[in-house]
Amino acid sequence: MRASALAILTLFLNGCLKLIDVDVPSDAGEWVIEAYYSDEDSAVARVSQTVPYFGEGRPLLISEALVTLEEIETGAIDTLRWRDSLYVRVHGRVSPQAGHTYRLQVRIGEEDIQAISRMPRRVPLDTLLALRRPSSSSSSQEYRVIAFARDPLGEQNAYRARVRRNDTLFNRAFEWIYADDRYIDGRPIVFEFPYPLMVGDTISIEIMALPIEVVRYYDQVLRNAFGGSGGFSPPPDNAYSNYTGGKRRVWGYFFCYASDKKGLRIQP
Repeated sequence: MRASALAILTLFLNGCLKLIDVDVPSDAGEWVIEAYYSDEDSAVARVSQTVPYFGEGRPLLISEALVTLEEIETGAIDTLRWRDSLYVRVHGRVSPQAGHTYRLQVRIGEEDIQAISRMPRRVPLDTLLALRRPSSSSSSQEYRVIAFARDPLGEQNAYRARVRRNDTLFNRAFEWIYADDRYIDGRPIVFEFPYPLMVGDTISIEIMALPIEVVRYYDQVLRNAFGGSGGFSPPPDNAYSNYTGGKRRVWGYFFCYASDKKGLRIQP
């Protein structure tokens, strides 16, 4: 009886072992282009190259690309100049106009890569209020800030809120605050920000109006970053990109945005 049980156990264990050879690509030939153009007439692009899966170090910055910004409606074209680690627009003929479409073109060696984006209309911040809330850590009172705006009807906007408290920007991935207007089209927008404030603190709120496609990109980036690694977690998706052309995959996104800002100091 013992011999039979041992034979069955040995067969079971041997039958469960299987060597799997995972083919992990090691090519480092993919481009990453992160770029934007704002209604404050600021254009910035960061161009880099991926590293191998098992490689060490940071992505290699590309400083010899030709980067241009074109306003399609007028045909005006400006060249972005390399400054430190970025390509920036110093001056030129392109101007930010709500509803106009802009094309970013990047030439790296013999590869021509491009993306287009529409400039949204600025959505004004109507009101910024600080309300007292019970403190979760002491008997003292803390404050939370609420912002009010109105979504323009029928424009398919998305929004991202950027918050600075005492000159510190909350910009880590898990602190991103964004949404599209599928449920609030043409309605008032109310943002309550989760950052506790005390008397004497200052806070600055920037509401960025974005093309609605940018939300899809943000969703995939954050899903890949925080999607978990359990046995039943879905595999990471390829992050959506609006770049076309070139001979290889291009990661990142080019978008236009318009923003409005307000700030206040917490008073007793």
